[in-house]
Amino acid sequence: MCGIFGWFGTSPENAGGQFETISRLLHHRGPDDKGFEQGEGWGLGFRRLSILDLSELGHQPMQSPDQRFWIAFNGEIYNYIELRNRLEQQGERFRGSSDTEVLLRLLACEGTDGLTRLNGMFALAVVDTKKRTFLLTRDRLGQKPLYYAFGPEQLRFASELKCLLSWPDAPRQIDPQALAQYLTLGYLPNESCIFQGHYKLPPGHFLTGSLDTPKQVTPSPYWQLEVNKERGENNFSRNDQEELIDLFSNAVQIRLRSDVPVGIFLSGGVDSGLVAALAAKANVPVPPLALTVGFAEKSYDETAQAQATADHVGLEHKIIIQRSGSLRDIDRLAWFYDEPFGDASALPTMNLCEAASDYATVFLAGDGGDEAFGGYRRYVEAQRYIQLAGLPSLARGGMRLLATLLPFTSPLGYRLLKSSLPDNGFAAVFDGEGLAEDPVLKMVFHPEFKENTASASTPVQQRWLLSKGQNLLTRQQALDYALYLPDDILVKVDRASMAHSIEVRSPFLDYRLVEWAARLPRATLMNTTMGKLPLRTAGKALLPPTIQQGEKRGFGIPLDDWFREPSGHDFVRNRLLSVRAKERGLWDVPGVEKVLDAHQTRQGRNFGEILWRLLILDAWARHYLDDTTFLQGPPERVGL
Repeated sequence: MCGIFGWFGTSPENAGGQFETISRLLHHRGPDDKGFEQGEGWGLGFRRLSILDLSELGHQPMQSPDQRFWIAFNGEIYNYIELRNRLEQQGERFRGSSDTEVLLRLLACEGTDGLTRLNGMFALAVVDTKKRTFLLTRDRLGQKPLYYAFGPEQLRFASELKCLLSWPDAPRQIDPQALAQYLTLGYLPNESCIFQGHYKLPPGHFLTGSLDTPKQVTPSPYWQLEVNKERGENNFSRNDQEELIDLFSNAVQIRLRSDVPVGIFLSGGVDSGLVAALAAKANVPVPPLALTVGFAEKSYDETAQAQATADHVGLEHKIIIQRSGSLRDIDRLAWFYDEPFGDASALPTMNLCEAASDYATVFLAGDGGDEAFGGYRRYVEAQRYIQLAGLPSLARGGMRLLATLLPFTSPLGYRLLKSSLPDNGFAAVFDGEGLAEDPVLKMVFHPEFKENTASASTPVQQRWLLSKGQNLLTRQQALDYALYLPDDILVKVDRASMAHSIEVRSPFLDYRLVEWAARLPRATLMNTTMGKLPLRTAGKALLPPTIQQGEKRGFGIPLDDWFREPSGHDFVRNRLLSVRAKERGLWDVPGVEKVLDAHQTRQGRNFGEILWRLLILDAWARHYLDDTTFLQGPPERVGL
């Protein structure tokens, strides 16, 4: 796990100075080593977090033995041993034991065809000095980030957006559509970036081009997930269960490969419990440590359930009591995320990673289980919208009219608005806030950007309509794999873990397991009351009874309460209603004041989520928009 950056095309005048600036900005992603190489029409930079082959033989950028190819690589290739054995049978010989060396040889031999052989999380850049071409690519599901932008006769790339913004001529003009999407969804979907002229390479895609004409590129896919379109019957057999356990066991086993200590993030749920159970059975020299962060806020604490799982599977267990966070952490959070990121669970995730960094460098986690096996509550709750979607259009129109007549604080008004949406089940997409037609969003949008409000959820709608006529769960899962997983969940985990120089690996994101689950009939995954049925079946043989059927619990923070406390209310007012906020013009200050007052006086709906998004936007703007203070590095950690 590392950070990469570089350019293709015309060499910058001060290449060394620019790379030193970027290297310093990425220190948290790789504190163990750094490297920089350049040639005619290219430059590659690297920050290393040493995990496999801790010697100099794992140094990057790495050159092939014939001196033709160079690579800078962020991530892990979990099946590197199997790939190495295959390459050795073909006559290749290796100097070290890193996955980087295996990856470089594979791509040198097979080019982009070799990408389909990789089982891992990665973002990488390769230069072919003979053909004068380059390759940029990203893993199938988007676990590792890769941003790019164009300069004068250049293509620039980096693991984090702040690196591209550090170039002296980098544009910093806000994209109004991206701003609308952020306030609506809480994250930036697809290739969208908050600043115009900057892009994210989509998961499962690659860019190839010439070093002489680097701006003539278009992302091309090398993988695409197909989810079973039929609901079918729940015919999950004993053979299916054995196949699931075998496949999942191998996904866990290969993610335990490391030359540094490994731990497990253990919560009280089924997903991380299964990871812990199979890790305890894995063939490794030292069993991993199970780590649970307990919170002082009892409603978020799962230490008792985690302890039961650890005792049951026989792993050493460590509990660290940690606060969920506070508003005083928001400026530091915004620096690490580069763009506005409104998922409030990023705050406790950051604190978890900070606490974990004292115990190990690599951690296994349960991310991806809900997407693969239908675990989100909204998947079950969505079934009721099927009946509402079948109502005549006149009835839905009446519901929408009634919603507009109710005050913006009305919970009923918001539910009616969701229920009146056309197209079968589209309302099921929105878990809590996030509907572009929400009157609260319209109130907080600055007049300059209100014309973008209506199309703010366009990426969601476009993805949703691509699957029209298919099973509802199929549509939800396909949408989450395309947007919510890569652009929210995996962004959260990557930035929080890298902020504290640790690596998080999830067996549920093994592409073989993802494809296997995607082929099952949807009825196998979920009934009318709960999801993750195959995992619950597997849990009967591996987990305590209290964990097998446990309900999913969120990893959140008490936003609504925070913003009603005197200190929290004052903090929000001072930030969002300030002269600075009015001059910046990113939200409608009078509208925000009405929302804040309604929240404080409990006038119906809670508005903690939208207020959090606005606070994050303010903290982000202080670093990246108002000036260039982000170049100074992250703010100091605020104590209690």
